Amino acid sequence: MILEAANKYYSQLHSDLHAIKHYVQNNPGAFITILYLLGSVSGVIYLATLLNKFSVDVFHHIELTDFLLALLSNPMLVVLYTTYLALVTLLLKRQLNRIPDPKKPTLWQKIYHGFTYPLLLINPTISLIMVLFFMLCFYSFKIADSHSEKIFSKKTQTYSISLNDAIQSNKTNLLREVQIVTSTSKNLFIYDNKQEKLIIIPQHNIGAATPTFKVDKVTKQ
Repeated sequence: MILEAANKYYSQLHSDLHAIKHYVQNNPGAFITILYLLGSVSGVIYLATLLNKFSVDVFHHIELTDFLLALLSNPMLVVLYTTYLALVTLLLKRQLNRIPDPKKPTLWQKIYHGFTYPLLLINPTISLIMVLFFMLCFYSFKIADSHSEKIFSKKTQTYSISLNDAIQSNKTNLLREVQIVTSTSKNLFIYDNKQEKLIIIPQHNIGAATPTFKVDKVTKQ
């Protein structure tokens, strides 16, 4: 029964993917746009997760331009999204070549399809979208979580930032020992190592950002 459901599932998935392949071949521009928008969604998930670690709602600070460029907010997002697309392509090709024959079950097929049986009862295209979207959210969340931990541990590059206008809270035009969390078209989000808090500065108020390096002192004996 399980193998018969799996055979029906993969047969339908095979048919759906052939229809998608035909659409992509006739509409490459639309397909590339969809892939880029999916990448932008992963970028927004990253930004939302990252700023949420500092109790900031990203949707109060982003515009359409930020959404379209969200994928570029962290180089690792671009690398992992490209890897993600490559792995998905290989996985789909592998799965399409493994349509099970219900008349010749193997032990592995019984275990594998028994474990994934609930998915076999859902429309194959819908279940595929659900799994891929979960993977997309997961890796974006993990990158943001890792980045925030490095910031809290003060392991990312520190900067000295000069401002065009002084911030009212500390009345200074120079911020020392800060880490750049992320940026949008309107704001720069930095973490002040001394005060241990997030500061949001308008982009037009940024004069310059200079990297700072710790110099190890060597004592001569």
